[in-house]
Amino acid sequence: MARASEDVQVHLRPDIIRDIGGVTRLDRDQFVTIHEGPDSSDMTPEDHRLLREELDVRYGRNGGVLSWQAKQVPADPADADMPRVDAIQVMKAAKPKSGRSEVTSRWNADVRQTVLCTHPELMHGIPGNDHTSWGPRNFEGVAEFTAQFLRSCYTEASRPRYLEVFNEPFVKAEKIGTTIDALSEQHNVVARRVRELCPDVLIGGYSAAWVELEVNNFGHFESRQKRFMDIAGAEMDFWSYHIYDGVNVTGTERNRTGSNAEAIMDLIDSYSHQRFGVAKPILITEFGKIPSESMNPAPYSARRSAEMLYGLMGQLVMFMDHPDRLAKVIPFILGKAEWTYASDTEPGAANVFLLWRRAPNGDYVKTDLFLFYEFLRDLGGEWRAAHSSNPDVRVQLLADGNRLLLLLTNLDETQHRVVVSGLDGIEPKRVIGRFLHTDGGEPVLGERVLPQLPSKLRLRPGASAMVIVELDEPITPRGTVREQRVYASECLQDIRAKRPARFTFPDAPSGRGHATVRVSTGRPPGLHKRPTLVLLNGEALEVPDNWAGDSQAGRKNYFGTIEVPAPAELVRPGSVVEVVYPDGGGKVASVVLRLDYEESGGP
Repeated sequence: MARASEDVQVHLRPDIIRDIGGVTRLDRDQFVTIHEGPDSSDMTPEDHRLLREELDVRYGRNGGVLSWQAKQVPADPADADMPRVDAIQVMKAAKPKSGRSEVTSRWNADVRQTVLCTHPELMHGIPGNDHTSWGPRNFEGVAEFTAQFLRSCYTEASRPRYLEVFNEPFVKAEKIGTTIDALSEQHNVVARRVRELCPDVLIGGYSAAWVELEVNNFGHFESRQKRFMDIAGAEMDFWSYHIYDGVNVTGTERNRTGSNAEAIMDLIDSYSHQRFGVAKPILITEFGKIPSESMNPAPYSARRSAEMLYGLMGQLVMFMDHPDRLAKVIPFILGKAEWTYASDTEPGAANVFLLWRRAPNGDYVKTDLFLFYEFLRDLGGEWRAAHSSNPDVRVQLLADGNRLLLLLTNLDETQHRVVVSGLDGIEPKRVIGRFLHTDGGEPVLGERVLPQLPSKLRLRPGASAMVIVELDEPITPRGTVREQRVYASECLQDIRAKRPARFTFPDAPSGRGHATVRVSTGRPPGLHKRPTLVLLNGEALEVPDNWAGDSQAGRKNYFGTIEVPAPAELVRPGSVVEVVYPDGGGKVASVVLRLDYEESGGP
């Protein structure tokens, strides 16, 4: 949220490992992905080589193979509502064109990391469905086909690790002629059969299209996300949803980037922990910015590209704070996606989410979305400790062999001057600066050698900077900060004027370091967004007046997370957090303790 201009203090601790819930290294399979599979036939072998080898992009999601292959399977002669199993068992998934062992090995690994999903319009088991000769007209038919296909068409080395039972089913329920309960129950039936035949596959859902959880005083959460978790949650290995700036399907114009994205995750985590005793992993299988053109073909616009890159980078750098919670995040970026063109698409117009657009002469040309992957090129390594004094300036620090990588992103709509400290005594061989600007009429990516380690940087609105420090030898760690989340026994507490909403933490461990109380609140317009008082075990904490992202002005409701620093020594088993507002209305959706406890010594 924009505030009066002041220097942002970014303090780096390159010799301290950052252990985030047990994760210490950035995994590009987790964070640098594309919404395509390695078997995408729209792209040429050279296209795949460019993405996979030069830019080190990892494949993310395949939404078509299950429904397409299901159509090739005849009905069982003994049961017209079931697929013929022996026909599935002889089917084969796509294979790499080259027979070289190293190509096959990488292909298997790429397919293994892909999320499979399917379309509810085609694959919901419902009377009258004629997508295939066997329907599907019941849940058991879908479950049998899915499980047999996963077992027969892949090896243990190549079988996709993740299965989303559907893509965005609930927003399509009325059109299909079904209910949220029925769609949720199909998740159960599919999960049980897949787990019997392919226990290595993780199953989840419900791939929510519209995560405006706070609508109707969290009635949306109650009737959709919570309803799904209550019906199907015991069978799910992960939760999944889609999160966009702009408007996805329905709802109000908004930016999710910032405090809203954090609040959505914390509420789902908190209810998962309350209901099942564990905050199950989350997959964000689509994210980015939906411009006004949405999925419709449109002429090229550099300004639109810049706005989309603003959202993509802002969300990604925030997701990187949660590698223990977000098992995989996939931007909605497509390759060539020839299926997005209709026979009447005007020459030069194209879907706005493509890496390659079809030009009026029929040739394919690169789009500005390539800048997303070009900026992220070479990013990797071990997380090291870093802190920003402003939640709108996000910071990530990584040590990768003889390199130190500093990643900064400005979520704000105002420029910030960043003062960098903590690099004293480091003598670099070379320093490279890479900058992505998205606040003008077109996105601009630049790279240059810097004369020295930067002590000050100016970040324009929406800008990202990567400082690559080349060293003679790696920086030896001398300690570790271990980050963990502790969830309350309660969530969704009503806000009553001047009365505390209480959250209890029976298992909060004590330790040395820092603590943060993450307060996520949903409130109607006109009410206070910032609590007047947050107490941890009876001690009043200083509540910041700034939070990540914009102020959410103009939305029907505010829903966001405010991070309140707390002395670590206040935390103990049985801790209690109380949140007080001066006015009534809305709910404190969740309170989560983040504990950053320090340990001396190397790994």
